[in-house]
Amino acid sequence: MLQTINQFLEDAARRFGERPALLFKPGFRFRTWSYRALFEDVQRVATLLQSRGIGKGDRVVLWGPNAPHWVLAYFGCLRIGAIVVPLDLRSTPDFVQQVTSKTAPVLAIVSRVTPQDDVRLEIPRLLFEDLEQLIYDLAQPRDELLTGDDLAEIMFTSGTTGDAKGVLLSHRNLLANLESVRQVIPGSASYRMLSLLPLSHMFEQMGSLFIGLGCGASITYVTSRQPALLLKLMRERRITMMLLVPQALDLFMKGIEREVANQGKQRLWELSLKLARRLPLRLRRLVFHKVHSRFGGHLETVVSGGAALDQHLGEKWNLLGINVLQGYGATEASPVISCHALADARFDSVGRPLPGVEVRITGAGEIQVRGDNVTRGYWNAPQQTAAAFDGDWYKTGDMGFLDDAGFLHIKGRIKEMIVLANGQNVFPEDIEGVLKNDPALTDATVVGLRRGQDTQVHAVFLLEDPGQAPAVVARANRELAEHQQIRGFTIWPEADFPRTHTLKVKKGVLVDALQSGPPEAAAAAAGAAAGRAQAAAAGDPKERLVRLVSEVSGVAQEQVLPEHTVGGDLDMDSLKRVEMLSIIEQELGVYIDESLVDSGTTLEQLQGLLASQQEAKATLPPFYTWPLSFWFSLLREVLHQVVVFPLLSARYRIRATGLEHLDGLDGPVLFAANHNAVLGDSMVLMKAAPRAWRRHLSFAAAAEITFEKRLTGIVAALVANAFPLSRESAIRASLEHMGRMMDEGWNVVIFPEGEQRIGQPMLPFQSGTGMLAVESRTPVVPVHLVSPPDGGLRPRVEVRFGPALRFAPGISYLDATTRIEDAVKAL
Repeated sequence: MLQTINQFLEDAARRFGERPALLFKPGFRFRTWSYRALFEDVQRVATLLQSRGIGKGDRVVLWGPNAPHWVLAYFGCLRIGAIVVPLDLRSTPDFVQQVTSKTAPVLAIVSRVTPQDDVRLEIPRLLFEDLEQLIYDLAQPRDELLTGDDLAEIMFTSGTTGDAKGVLLSHRNLLANLESVRQVIPGSASYRMLSLLPLSHMFEQMGSLFIGLGCGASITYVTSRQPALLLKLMRERRITMMLLVPQALDLFMKGIEREVANQGKQRLWELSLKLARRLPLRLRRLVFHKVHSRFGGHLETVVSGGAALDQHLGEKWNLLGINVLQGYGATEASPVISCHALADARFDSVGRPLPGVEVRITGAGEIQVRGDNVTRGYWNAPQQTAAAFDGDWYKTGDMGFLDDAGFLHIKGRIKEMIVLANGQNVFPEDIEGVLKNDPALTDATVVGLRRGQDTQVHAVFLLEDPGQAPAVVARANRELAEHQQIRGFTIWPEADFPRTHTLKVKKGVLVDALQSGPPEAAAAAAGAAAGRAQAAAAGDPKERLVRLVSEVSGVAQEQVLPEHTVGGDLDMDSLKRVEMLSIIEQELGVYIDESLVDSGTTLEQLQGLLASQQEAKATLPPFYTWPLSFWFSLLREVLHQVVVFPLLSARYRIRATGLEHLDGLDGPVLFAANHNAVLGDSMVLMKAAPRAWRRHLSFAAAAEITFEKRLTGIVAALVANAFPLSRESAIRASLEHMGRMMDEGWNVVIFPEGEQRIGQPMLPFQSGTGMLAVESRTPVVPVHLVSPPDGGLRPRVEVRFGPALRFAPGISYLDATTRIEDAVKAL
């Protein structure tokens, strides 16, 4: 029986060994940690922390985006008994100061993208991005005796107002919840999971990290939330499962239906949904195969949590052929309280309580829980702990009931329940469920608004056409009971509601704004919508960009000036910038990497980026995939043996040396060769390579030369399995194609001089050589082709292979380039 998370990780490493556990694509190649490598790196992180004087009971803040390095730091802390204090990346400065003052951490592990400028963390810091370099040569840590009752983490809920409470979660709490969930959703080693929600919160931690590692799944972390990149990542990794909040499911569905409407296929869409009701799940996937291809073609299961899932939305996803499992939980319960199994998934409830988790409904209708998964209380807060418990029962603050089949149903939060003057209770979720089925709405939420001595049911809309609001209210009221009737409405003047990390609407912020804001809000929103409609007719890309920036920032279009910065003048934080770039890609068809846009980027610079990316897209070289297929590999080998190699043998006497340096190497490998010896040096190298390597060899060819003409590019791809490596434009596309090839096991040959000068001294290697070597994370084999200048009619050409070079994390690209160049020269 496992007692600690440390034993859990060690057990996973023992059972799953070299299976891929964590994947990440920070550059042009995926970085992969096997289960064994993950455990070994965690050991090294633990040693690093011990070397800095950190030990059992010390608090360590983790504040950064999801990545394998976050996982290494998390388990590294637990390995030595340190207590993790996770912080959401979007935590406000006040919240961070409050958490750190309460917990007195001895170290903060942060990222380069963590917004630290406005926060005074007067404690030592480490960067997630530096961890691999810092632990490169470290040994195992000193053992620390831990039990299940030792604290693993203190979880503060992001967005908490007032006095933040830190939930105490022990090793026993986490393992108890993990074991309960696994009895309902056993998991499978075939799962390929995508991690989107923050690891700094328990839904993603338990549902993805612990469940995934416990069953031998692979978990892929994202570097960008731009929709095009997410969908591309899902295709590359053939993602089968992910966790989403209901709002994200709704946004994805609306995106699909918007595309259906744009293509004029609403009638076919409705007929397909009706047909799907009569078909088993697998056949539904065939009916909607185009939708599935959008998400990579392999997505099978989505787990929804963090908020209530609309029943109709869940059913619609199920009709598409995707299993949607919803659950219910609380951070204090580690966090899962109930969830559905695949065999009995429903959309009108949040599932049955988990095995080992007891649920009771009080006379007032509150849901209370107890079990080994439930926290012992809050950090240094005995009064708050006492108020949260009734004996050993945790009071969730949610209203609900258990039906005759044992399924749990949620009515709403006690604190959000609207109590009318006549004493009747109204749950906003019931009204929101009706409103969100109205196609005229982008989104809606319901709050209780004080009007004198009365409390009014008030709806707040996101609506493109404000004139439709009265009709929306009328349609909803026809379906609602008398006490649920919407008595007032407001059209929210911004592009979206204020939200938490799980995309829940911050209703307190809405109520404050509605009670203090001007009554002309609806009129102002109507004017903004009219302005957007007028600007939509503009065909000029610059004008369209201004319109899009205006929509996202909320600044009137006529007030958006070329010199305005997106972060300062237009007040876009990092998430708003990602949203803006996503809309640019959707509406203008141009991808702009988010790393190129920061808070100081002006609108004029953004227009320049748009223009340059449009130009690069227009000159994008072709990236053929057919040369990688099995049949073309066979055809290429026949061409070599029958045509190419006999011609080479008639022209040169080719001899290979140093082949012993290839023994023991597993692909992919990067070969770096000089480019000044003979014509046709790529084919000479191909002939000199052993057959086992030759069959998986590819050449990076100058896009501006070899692939300038379509015919020469096709011949190069067929004969040499060459692909274009651009030196002037579309560099990102070239690198990504190269990365995909290496991820699929192809060895790549590069000519770092960049220019062929037969019989001349070697040119200095281009600086990008080091970048390719370091970021590819593969051994680099130096190759030197030597041909005597007076070799006669059939000169002897020697192809010398040198010992493989490996580069430690953190080495500079310049140093790597120099080492490769020196190694080639020395052969």
